[in-house]
Amino acid sequence: MGLTSGGLLGLLSLITIACLAGTVRAWPRLADAGLRTTAMRAGLLAAGQLMIILTLLVGVNGYYLFYGTWSDLIGAAGGDAQVRQHPPAGSGADAAAATRVVRTVQAKLGPRDGAKPGRDGQVQHLEIHGVRSGVRTEAYVYLPPEYFQPEHATKRFPVALFIAGYPSRDRLTWIEKGRLPEEVVRQRAAGRIQPMIYVMMRPTVEPGWDTECADVPGGPKVETFFAQDVPEAISDTYRAARSRQGWGVAGYSAGGYCAVKLAMLHSDRFTAAASLAGHFRAILDTTTRQLYDRSKQLRQDNDLLWRLRNLPQPPVSVLVASAAIGEKTYPQATAFMRTARPPLLVDKVLLPTGGHNFKTFRKYIPPTIEWLSARLRGEAR
Repeated sequence: MGLTSGGLLGLLSLITIACLAGTVRAWPRLADAGLRTTAMRAGLLAAGQLMIILTLLVGVNGYYLFYGTWSDLIGAAGGDAQVRQHPPAGSGADAAAATRVVRTVQAKLGPRDGAKPGRDGQVQHLEIHGVRSGVRTEAYVYLPPEYFQPEHATKRFPVALFIAGYPSRDRLTWIEKGRLPEEVVRQRAAGRIQPMIYVMMRPTVEPGWDTECADVPGGPKVETFFAQDVPEAISDTYRAARSRQGWGVAGYSAGGYCAVKLAMLHSDRFTAAASLAGHFRAILDTTTRQLYDRSKQLRQDNDLLWRLRNLPQPPVSVLVASAAIGEKTYPQATAFMRTARPPLLVDKVLLPTGGHNFKTFRKYIPPTIEWLSARLRGEAR
């Protein structure tokens, strides 16, 4: 019986009801003050409470898919993820105004202690004020060792923008949960990737509001912020590539949707995007509020599957990472891969099982880094 199946939840619910009914029925018979009857009453109460908690946990997990299968729960999590080629169906503002306050961040960069920028790279904290969007937020930027080496002083490095899911209350999500800088160090040591700049951000610019990286009518211009303000701020602050061939974007969950949307709507800025367990439709719920001001056209414009079916395809590459069992967005992922056509190109990283959690997300990160590295290129300063 599957961990997220309705049968398991139904069985636990029946057992819980039976425990509660048994407790009510047996309680009058255990009215004596003896030690034995006291222990039996305590046992009945404990059993009932345990079943209530188990039923609630299974119900919550079934809704949010933190763990997709029993093997995911106990640690197997669907094996390693690898990229597979998927053939398509049918064949300048002022920098001082944009950014300020660059600080070094103490982050673990591989197994060695005493990290040195020219050997291990460096993570910096950057505050960004979008001059077009007005959005103010922060980014964590990993600079590779080559960035600090004299022989690379004239190079502008390719940039991979990583956007977390919603709400991502932890500012260090990509560093502490995703372990992105550590993985980059390992991949570079193995010679599998080129030196790149990694920009790690959250999509939440207003607490409690999942904007889906949209330019909200009467609200924050989040799409403009990520598509224009962030690239300009990074390029003006660091030796980062300026052309679209040097920029890719990736994200998990809502950040995965943001990544693919940004690439599809702004192919003049991004050449590649990776969705790690992301959705592909424009959602509306209590966290998104009225993003599109009840406009059907605006919602369609933000629906990636609708765009594939009704608009010309943008010249970008997309990596779709998902799990066949345990991931609610898998049907949307397969629909996206099935519908895509040139010049939009799609590759895939598919696990047999995997929940909507960082145990699974971390399996997508290594192939995503390698995939982005193969598609981005730097340029001379």
